[in-house]
Amino acid sequence: MYKVDLRTRVHELLPQHIITKDNVSSSVTAVIYYHIENAEKAVLRVTDVDQGIHQLAQTELRDLLCQKEFNDILENRDEYSKIITQKVESRCADWGVIVEHIQLKNIDLTNENMVRAMAKEAEATREKMAAMIRADGEYQAAVKLAEAAKILRNNPVAVELRRLQTLERIAKEKNQTTLVVPMQVFQQVQETLKSTDSAGQEIDLSAFVNKDSPAEGDKAGTSESKK
Repeated sequence: MYKVDLRTRVHELLPQHIITKDNVSSSVTAVIYYHIENAEKAVLRVTDVDQGIHQLAQTELRDLLCQKEFNDILENRDEYSKIITQKVESRCADWGVIVEHIQLKNIDLTNENMVRAMAKEAEATREKMAAMIRADGEYQAAVKLAEAAKILRNNPVAVELRRLQTLERIAKEKNQTTLVVPMQVFQQVQETLKSTDSAGQEIDLSAFVNKDSPAEGDKAGTSESKK
């Protein structure tokens, strides 16, 4: 008389050393979940049902993953786990066994040089993405600046408000010697230069002298009266 345990069995498969399609040597481990549904078939149709399932799962795992690239295995391990489960389950149906799930557990590189190469590749990929993000940010900033320039060009009030904001920011800065020249001074200089002829007529600078300050003649008269 044989006693058959019908509960779900959980076993970890031995590490499988494989060489992927892109010639990467790696070690893969997996966990298998199954239970016996028909005790008669499990006893009469196979000598050791546990050993048979283990060997079948390992074979299907190697056959499938050796046809895939390493990065593809890392990205789609859940999908490949389902494919391996379906293949093993179809083969074990005659043994009275139901394979619930086979899950790929660890996927490790066996060559240290390959580990360093993969790390460098990942670092280069991250640097590439960072450069692309910076370039995209600079492009968007340039577009916004161009749009702002168009708005300011057609709106003198906005230009004046922007100038006042700049002056306010400069006034808040500490430990700096800042000379703020009103825009009206430059406008007055420009108008005076335009009023001169092209022959080099002398420019009257009295327009730029502070009206509140006394003239040289007044200073001289004051000094003579004191004498």
